[in-house]
Amino acid sequence: MISTSNDFAEALFMLAVEKDCLKEFKSDLDKVKAVFSENPDYSLLLSSPDISNEKRAELIDAAFSSEIDEYIINFLKVLCKYNKIGLLEETVKIFSELKKQAENRVSAKVYSAVPLSDEQIEKLKDKLTAKLGSKVKIKTAIDPDIIGGIKIQFEDKIIDGSIKKQLKDIKEVITG
Repeated sequence: MISTSNDFAEALFMLAVEKDCLKEFKSDLDKVKAVFSENPDYSLLLSSPDISNEKRAELIDAAFSSEIDEYIINFLKVLCKYNKIGLLEETVKIFSELKKQAENRVSAKVYSAVPLSDEQIEKLKDKLTAKLGSKVKIKTAIDPDIIGGIKIQFEDKIIDGSIKKQLKDIKEVITG
């Protein structure tokens, strides 16, 4: 399934780049994903074998034609036609990652025991940008369990500079 989602996302991404509307496609896909998340029965309806492709297309037009780009509407119709509407969420996720890569941007989540100041966040962002060679977008979260320090999670990597991690490492050295 992920391979199919990848194929759909890559095709849509290439079209967005070709039409120079990457930002608009991403925005529209987020809107569509939100509608599907808020209305899980809608996905079931669009994948029902009792509903013809023509009726599915009409439902998509009725729901999205006033707000969403024609290419995204056609994309939804293709997903329905081939009974792949269930892949929408994964496809949007992959599309978003492709967009981030194209913009050379990385999202990082920073966990700290206490709130970080704006100055600390900016310094951290600058250091990560220099280290990764990409623009970094930081989201912060409070996690009192880490005791002190910070833990940074980005892509599939974790940099754990928390006191909790240091204490765990010391314990492992002591207990062998």
